[in-house]
Order: sequence, then C-alpha cells, then structure tokens
Amino acid sequence: MYKKISDYGIIGDLHTVALVGLDGSIDWLCMPYIDSPSIFAAILDDEKGGRFSVSPVGEGWQSTAMYEPGTNVLVTTFRTPSGLLKLTDFMPVHPGVERGAEKERHEIFRLAQCTEGEVRVRAYFDPRFDYARAEAYLRREGNGILASSEAGESLYLASSEEMTISGCVCEAEFSLSEGQGAWLNMTYGPSSGEGLDPARAEKALEETEDYWREWLRKSETGRPLDLGKYKDMVERSALVLKLLYYAPTGTIAAAPTTSLPEEIGGMRNWDYRFTWIRDASFTLRALFNLGHLSETEGYLRWITGVLREHGTGRLQIMYGLRGEEDLREEELPHLEGYMGSRPVRIGNAAARQRQLDIYGEIMDAALKLSDYVGKIDPGAWPYLRGICDHVVKHWGEKDSGIWEVRGGPWHFVYSKVMCWLALDRGTTIARRYGFPADLDRWERTMGEIRAEVLARGWSDEKKSFVQHYDTEALDASSLVFPMLGFVPFDDPRAKSTMEAVRKELGHGGFLYRYRSEDGLRGGEGVFLLCNFWLVDNLVEQGRLEEAEVLLAKMEAVANHLGLFSEQYDLETGELLGNFPQAFTHIGYVNSVVALVSARAEREEREHVHRKAPLVGKVVLNDGEPGKEVRPEEMARRLKGQMNILRGAFFDTRTGRVAYEKMRRSEAYREYLELSYALNRMDLGSLKSREERLAFWINLYNVLVIHGVIELGVRDSIKEVRGFLKRVQYGIGGMLFSPEDIEHGILRGNRRPPLSPLRRFGGGDPRLGHAVKPLEPRVHFALVCASVSCPPVGVYTPEELDRELDIAARTFINAGGVVLDREAKRVSLSRIFKWYAPDFGDSMAGRLSFLAGFFYDEGEREFLRKNADSLWVDYQDYDWRLNRG
Repeated sequence: MYKKISDYGIIGDLHTVALVGLDGSIDWLCMPYIDSPSIFAAILDDEKGGRFSVSPVGEGWQSTAMYEPGTNVLVTTFRTPSGLLKLTDFMPVHPGVERGAEKERHEIFRLAQCTEGEVRVRAYFDPRFDYARAEAYLRREGNGILASSEAGESLYLASSEEMTISGCVCEAEFSLSEGQGAWLNMTYGPSSGEGLDPARAEKALEETEDYWREWLRKSETGRPLDLGKYKDMVERSALVLKLLYYAPTGTIAAAPTTSLPEEIGGMRNWDYRFTWIRDASFTLRALFNLGHLSETEGYLRWITGVLREHGTGRLQIMYGLRGEEDLREEELPHLEGYMGSRPVRIGNAAARQRQLDIYGEIMDAALKLSDYVGKIDPGAWPYLRGICDHVVKHWGEKDSGIWEVRGGPWHFVYSKVMCWLALDRGTTIARRYGFPADLDRWERTMGEIRAEVLARGWSDEKKSFVQHYDTEALDASSLVFPMLGFVPFDDPRAKSTMEAVRKELGHGGFLYRYRSEDGLRGGEGVFLLCNFWLVDNLVEQGRLEEAEVLLAKMEAVANHLGLFSEQYDLETGELLGNFPQAFTHIGYVNSVVALVSARAEREEREHVHRKAPLVGKVVLNDGEPGKEVRPEEMARRLKGQMNILRGAFFDTRTGRVAYEKMRRSEAYREYLELSYALNRMDLGSLKSREERLAFWINLYNVLVIHGVIELGVRDSIKEVRGFLKRVQYGIGGMLFSPEDIEHGILRGNRRPPLSPLRRFGGGDPRLGHAVKPLEPRVHFALVCASVSCPPVGVYTPEELDRELDIAARTFINAGGVVLDREAKRVSLSRIFKWYAPDFGDSMAGRLSFLAGFFYDEGEREFLRKNADSLWVDYQDYDWRLNRG
C-alpha cells in the first residue's frame, strides 16, 4: 500500500539519498548516485519496485520519526502492544568524500533496538535493480547475502540476525527484549563477504552524527543571524540541501526522486534528479545565508567549468550531477507510478529546451559571489562576458520560460527580465573590476529590454506584469522582479503586481504559479516556492507581521520532519511533486533570513547609536595574545578573516558593506583575538622580498578596515580626522599606522605627499623593515573599498606578481585611467599626481608604464604611442569605502 509523500524522511551520503517511510521501509534508493537507476522503488510501484524494510511483526503498532538533533540520522519509533522499537537509519559520509579523495563506498546501516518490553521484528530485503527491470539473484557469500544482477551490479547485506533467502528476496524474523539490538548493513558494490561488526557499526554511527553536527556548526561567512523560533527548521533545510549536494562536483540535485506527481493520478510526473542552472543564484544566497562559503564557491566553480567546456551557445538549462548532457527522457511502462500516476519518467526532455532566463541567474550568482567573498576569478570573466554578449544577440527571441512549459514558445516576461538582469550584473562586475566589456552596447540593450517589458509585458487592465506578451494571464514569477532590482519594491507597479497575483493566483492563502494553458493535460497543486517569494515581497514592503503570518502558514505545510515538497494539494492537505524539493527549502531559508534581518534592522533603527569622539592614537590590537600564529600565516589569516567579515555584512540591496554593524559579531571577536598575536610576531622571520610585500599589503588593508569598524566609520575615513595616522597595530614591540606601512615600509621610506619629512627617522627601528626597491604596483593593492578592491582575496608570496598585476589592471581599467582618444586627453586618478615619481621619472614614462595594464589593446597602443603628447588632468579622489 502506498504511503503519503509526507510520510517519508531521507538519509544520504553526499552521493545519493534514500527515502525511509514511517513504517521503516526504504522505498526509494538509487545507487551509487542520486540519478543512477533505482535499487528500491516501491514508492513508484508498490508491488514491483522493491524495498528494504525493518518493522514490527503484525498490526496494531503506531510510529513516529525524528532526526537525531543536528544530524541526518533518522530515528523511527514504533509503539507496539508489547513494547517499543527504535529504528536508527543512516548512511556514513566517509572521510575525504568532499575532497574527491575517498574511494567511493556507499552503505546503509540500520539498527533495531528494543527500548521497552519485547518486540517481534521483521526485516525484509527485496532489491530490484535498474528501476525493477533487472532480476536480482541472491546467494549466501561469507557471512552475509550477496544480491547481484546480470549487468554486474551487486549489494551485500550483513546482519547480526540470520537471514533466509526465498527466491529473489531474503528476510528474517526475530525477537528483541528491552536493551537488545540488531544491526543490518547494506553495501553497494563488490564485497569481501565479511559479517557485520557491531563495533564498526557503532563507530560509524558516532562519526556520522559528529560529521553532520560539525558541518551544521561551521560558519565560513561570519554572518551573525539570530534565527530565534525559526532555528530548528532552518537547520533542517540546511541539512536537506547538504544531502542534495553532490560533493565530488559541487552540483545540487533539485530533488532525489523522479515522477512523484503534481496531481495524484495525473501525468505531470518529472525527473528532478539533476542540477538546474536556474537554481544557481537562489541556491548561492541560501548557502551563504547558512554560513557555507565552500559549497557556494564549489557550485559557481562548476557552472564556470560548464561554460568553459560547452560555451554559452550550447549551454543547457540542466545537467547530470557529473555534468552529463544527455538527459533524454524515457518512460517506464512496467511501473504503475505513485498511486497510479503515469507515466513514470526518467531523464528530462526539458534539458533541450531554450530558456533565456538562465543567463540572468548565472550572472546574478557571479555578482553574489563577488559581493560575498570580494573577488571573481579573472579567468572566468571571458565566459561571463560571453553570456552578456550572447544575451545582446538573442534576448528578443521566444523561449519556453522558467516553468518549462511544453506548449509555446512565447515571449515570457520573466525571461526578458532575466536577460536584463544578466546585462545589469555583467555591467556591475565589469565596472567593479575594470574587466573589458562592450558596456555601451550592454547598457543600450538593457534600456531596450526594459522599455519593451514595460510596454508589452504590462497589463493596464490588471495593473500587473503578465506571463508573456499578448496575454492577460498572470504568473507568480513576476514577484521576483523587485527582488532583482528591475523595479523597486516601493514602485506602484511592484505593489499592484503583488496584489494582482494574490487575487488571481491565490487560493486558501497559497499561490499557484500560473493558471494559463501550458500544453499539458491535468492540473497541479499550489507551488510552495512562489509563496516564499510573496513573503519576501511583504518583508521588503515593511509588512513584517503579514510576512510572519504567511511564513507560519508555510511551515505548517512541511511534514513531521520539517521537509517540504514542491507542491501542495489544498483539498487533501497532502504534499505533491518530487520530495524533498531543494528549491522550496531554499525559498524557506531565504525568506526566514529576510524576515529576521528586517526585524533586526527595525529594532536597530529604534535605538540611537552615538559614536564617542576620538582623541589621540588608538592601538587596535591592544590585547593579550592567545595561540601562536606562524609569521608567514599571520597576515594571510587576518586578511581571510576580514574578507569573511566584509562578505557577511555586505547588503546586496544597498550595495554597501555595513562596517558599523560588525563590532557585535562573533566573527569580529575572532578577528580581534587573531590580531593580538601580532604583538609577539618576529618581523625578522619574513625573509624574502615577496614575503614582506605580501605581509604588509595584507596588513595595511586589514588595519584600515579594522579602524573603520572600531571607530564606527560608515562611508569614508574622512569622517575621522587623521584616520590613517591614528589607528595602529602593535607588531613585535613596535607600532605601525597605515601611513607608517604605506610610506615607511612599502614605499621604502619615501616622503609622503606634501610632507617635508620621511615617515621614519634615521634611528627608527621600524626602518629596518622597509621594502626596497619600490614596487609601484603596491599602490593598486592598497584599496579597501568593498566594491573597488581587486579580485584578490589574499596576497601571497607565491603568486604575488600575478596578484599585483590583477590589482593594477583592476584599478586602471575601473576608472583609475580614463583615455579619450578623440580629444587626445587622459584623466588620471590623483594618486598618479601624489606619487608621480613612484611611476616614472617623466609623464611620458608614467603613461607608458600605465599603458601596459590596459585590457583594450587599442587603448594600450594608443597610450604608448602618444604618451608624450596627451593632455593630462586629474580626477578628484573618492575616499568612500562603499561606491554603490
């Protein structure tokens, strides 16, 4: 008999996921990967699919399930007339799996324990390889049971209880009294035939619990969030997303299942065991909100790799978890489908659809990564730029849209807006880092897209954006437009669209994604992600109480374990669609973070913060040193921790780092403790020139930002008189200000601008650490602003020359040098006036030096050829820390 979709929990090992029912039956498992053929598929055919169950014998029992706190270890408790049975299920995450270093081993442990009275237990093992298309052959091997197929697949089942083979299944019945337990261990692949070792099983359980709790506690972003009453469900969502994360490549499956229906008995049954490009931006935001940068960077690395391999023109909307392109769709007529919902499909024909929105999602993801970690790999820019150039050529064409409709194609409004977004994000990145791009063409195209969407994608009658041109039908995806910045949240069009969507697509307080014809028979449930978009809109409009009510309504739709499906049936109150659904959990996380952040900001505005006046110098690391830090690691670790702080407090809505909020964070406390170790540092341990340059560049940047945080600076160091002289670090018994580092150390004790004196006098012990000869590119590396710093996370001795080149190119191409060939004029940053001798003995020599860093070959050659005849002027220097 089929169970409700909501009756399942999941376990996994970062390669695959199993669905475990409230009756103790594993009804869905693909091995070795989420998108491999199934081994157990009773959820899609109760008779033919196969299962692996452990449950009490007989009837009259009731069960509940929960996770061990902070883990993906699932515990099902059965209350029987004679006693209590506790079933613990887990899949070990073997060491090294996330580094790709572990030889793959996939196994499931099941522990049945009697905790009260006496319970008769039945274990039933019925594998059906290849979606139940291949016969399983069972035989005894060593101290266990080997199940194999003609294709060479195999499973090995070891048990502490005697198992009896009967044809293609094996089973056991045994009694457990209070305090007794029985282990079962199923391993995929070749086996040594060893029996079950209870000591190894106990150790695997302990290590698995430790792994998940350690991962959940890990925060790589320093983002301070008090989740309050939402904490448990947000953590469950985090653990679900991690289970759907395919560790070797960094991809994330949309769901671990295929063909769970959008309507019971219907044909809208799709395979979601793949990774969607479109999920990139929302996924990165959720992972970052949860404090996990490594998964964030891994996911974008994968996308960039796909672009490198396939190019923009051949980019698909989805791929297999290991980058497979061929996801051809196939029906499995031998399976009856969940509760008779046919057909059962594997593969997904939508992979070949054209969906123009994916380009905006990739570019938005790239910008988010830049915001969070302060850098973008310059090697990725040609591929990102290629996306924008592709959009310029193709944005006006029809596509299949975000919902992958199988009618059409049409001019979907969401797709047009996402094309606009691709160019908007690409322009921002190019200007931020000075990357070469046809910005005039991009910006002109952005204007054309915007004008067309407002003219053809808007309904004056409904006062709303519509689903596609030439229709009055609405689409919940238009709720995303203000979230992307296409229209502001307080724009009348954004507000009226939200109300129109609620009126036309709402039912019982929930939203359908659309109600228009899509080329398929049958219907579907309300689409849970769209409701989280509605929460986000309410939050941004300041309607926090309404948002909180809706969020509570959404939480009530999750199952007993806090797991969300894709859709929900309002009539039956049951979950629909593939389960659990990554995108729904992502929506929940992002909505909770938006709400709690907005509440915190509201409370902060109600308190007046007063900044104490600064008198005299301030030693920022005046504290007792803790652990020793190796000198060669010191500045690198400080810079890394500061990067975490800046990313954590980057507000994507305003485009600024909220430095003034950092002091109360745990990440800032950790930075302080690390900075105290500078007091014991032996500067003489920095031997090579590269070591010293990297150390002092990193230290200058973190010292400035540390001073900004400590002194409550909001936007400019000019808010504190003499800032660069007053903030200091104690290092090895000496004090250093930013001015000391810049002029005394990095410039080899050359005179500061407008000063008759050198920074260090002849007997100053700090003079012995001055770096000579002068490296002029250090001027481009001493940039602390959140949106104008070069895409270099930490300067390193090993890569210093390349990193300084990147810094120079970024500074010069991002506006530090502006060339007007027609007027034969060049406009320079004022640093080239203040530090003119550092860049050359003559103006012609300086311009020739700067020319070498231009991306544009034409401008590079023009500047070199005309270096001695150009009219030169200087720009006002922008001291702002945030340049939105």
